[in-house]
Amino acid sequence: MAKGSQELERNFIAEAREKTGHDLAEWMTIIEQADLPAKQNTILKWIKDNHALNHMQASLLAGIYLNDGQPVFDYAVLFNKLFDGKDELLPLYRTLEQRIKDTLPDVLFIPTKAYISLEDQRVFGCITPMRAALRVGLDLGDAPFDDTLLPAKGLGAMPNIAHMIEVADEAVIPPDFTDYVAQAYARTHQK
Repeated sequence: MAKGSQELERNFIAEAREKTGHDLAEWMTIIEQADLPAKQNTILKWIKDNHALNHMQASLLAGIYLNDGQPVFDYAVLFNKLFDGKDELLPLYRTLEQRIKDTLPDVLFIPTKAYISLEDQRVFGCITPMRAALRVGLDLGDAPFDDTLLPAKGLGAMPNIAHMIEVADEAVIPPDFTDYVAQAYARTHQK
C-alpha cells in the first residue's frame, strides 16, 4: 500500500496546480491561514467543504500540512520515524534484513507509518520495531503456533499477518527464521 501511496502523493504534488488551481506551497499557506485545529479529519473536511476537492486530494493535503509541509510517504523519513528512540534495534534490523535478502533477493522493504512491509508482488510480512525487540509478522495461513511462531499482536499490519517471531537480540534469532519467511513468501505468491 505505501508503494502506491508514495506514487500517488508524488503525482499529486507534481500536478497540484493543474488539478486544484494551487501548487503545494500555496495550499500550505491556505490551510495555515484557516487557523484550524491540527487534526487530519478537521483539515480534510474543511478542504472538501470550502475548496471542492475530492477526498484523496484533501487527504493528501491534510497529511502533508500536518507533516510540516513535507511529503508523508518519503521512505527515508518513514524509516527514521519508525526507529526514532530505538536506535539500538537498527543493527538487529539490518541483520534480519540481510538474512531475508539472502534468501529472497527480490523482496522489497517498504517503510510505512507503523511497520516495514515485506513484499514482492504481494505483501507477505512486516517488521515492527517495538521498545526492546523487533516483531516480524508473517502471512502463514493456518500454520500452528509454537514457542517461536507466536500469534501476531501489536504489528499494525493487515489481518492476514497472523503470525509473528519476536527477536530481541542477534544471538536469539531462531535458526528457522528464514525458513518461516520463505514459507510466508511462497504462500502469498502461489500461482
